[in-house]
Amino acid sequence: MLQLAKTLVQSTFADKVFFCNSGAEANEAALKLARKYAHDKFGGEKSEIIAFNHAFHGRTLFTVSVGGQPKYSSDYAPLPQGITHLPYNDIEAVTAAISSRTCAVIVEPIIGEGG
Repeated sequence: MLQLAKTLVQSTFADKVFFCNSGAEANEAALKLARKYAHDKFGGEKSEIIAFNHAFHGRTLFTVSVGGQPKYSSDYAPLPQGITHLPYNDIEAVTAAISSRTCAVIVEPIIGEGG
């Protein structure tokens, strides 16, 4: 693993590597990192995540919260706050939703489980 991490760092733009067991774990780490970076750089007000309806990002609490599918998240209230769900393919809605409070936008580029 150490050799693979060194090879990835030497071959890419990255300074560090974080190995994950699943896509859900990778998405969870990315969302937490976005919020931590925004908090450290801009303060606690910049914590909003923009996500899309009917997406799938995993089955952890945070990833079902951004997924925008109540069938996966409704049994786990209260969910993490600061997540705005928008319809896919509505660039005007995305443009209007991005604000000084936005720290991340998560997109499922090819909708699989969501339809």
